[in-house]
Amino acid sequence: MTSDPDCQYHADRARTEAVRAIEAGSSTVAAIHQELCLHYCGRVIAAMSLTAARGG
Repeated sequence: MTSDPDCQYHADRARTEAVRAIEAGSSTVAAIHQELCLHYCGRVIAAMSLTAARGG
């Protein structure tokens, strides 16, 4: 996927937070988990972009 050793961790956390957002009992809790999901997705996208920029 990328040369970033933490990328898989961030992808796993994004998935976990997405599931938590879907399963949340309130809109407030869902919003918190959605924000966390977006944060981790951003980290994955950044790692992929850096890997592509480095030619890798």
